[in-house]
Formats: sequence, C-alpha cells, structure tokens
Amino acid sequence: MTATEPRPRVVSIAIWCWLAAAILLILGGLLLVFSQDHVPIFFRGAGALWIVSGALLSYLTGRARGGDSRFRRAAVALSVALAVLLALFSVMTNGLVWLLVLVLVIIAAALVLRPSAQQWYTPTDSPESDA
Repeated sequence: MTATEPRPRVVSIAIWCWLAAAILLILGGLLLVFSQDHVPIFFRGAGALWIVSGALLSYLTGRARGGDSRFRRAAVALSVALAVLLALFSVMTNGLVWLLVLVLVIIAAALVLRPSAQQWYTPTDSPESDA
C-alpha cells in the first residue's frame, strides 16, 4: 500500500461493519452487566466478555484502517472467534441483536479478505515481491 493509493471501497465497508459490530457488542455487554433485572452470573460474565471484545475489535479496526496487515489479520481472527461465540450465545438467549452482530462481523471478515482488499494491504516495495 502506498500513501497516495486510495482505500478500496470493500475495505471501507468492512471497517464500518466492524465498527458497527463493536458498538453493538459494547452496548449489549453494558446492558447485560448493568441490568437491574435478575440476570444469571453467566450472562453478566458474557456481558463483560462482549465489552472487552468490542473494545478490542474497535482497536484492531482502527489500526487496520491505516493499512497495517497484521492488525487486519488479527481482526479477522477475532471475527471468526466472535462468530462462533455469538452463534452459541444467540442460541442460548434467543436474542436477535446477537445475530445482527454476527452478520456484521462475518461480512466484514469476508470483505477484507477479498483480492482487492488484500492487494491494498500488501506493500508494493516488499522483499517478497522481488523473488
């Protein structure tokens, strides 16, 4: 990636999907942790997990937005792990919000792995391209 090369549209869409998912994770986690109703301790712990994972996803997304391939790979790995956990949690709670977050995370991970996005993240002056 060069400094003058514009960011592809698929990368911008993936970033916005990741940020929306991170915001929904944090808000859902806050609702679970600070709920006044009788909520089992398991769900409060899951809420804390969603808060931490939402904050981590937003951090990784911000760094991947700048073009760093390492943070892109870390965000994709976190997205895959979150997809599994969100699928299990949505089955346990019958919550549709978790399915929305799941869809956003999967879409973002799929878009950022497209060839045009990978090409943007690959530096043009890398020693691997000389071989």
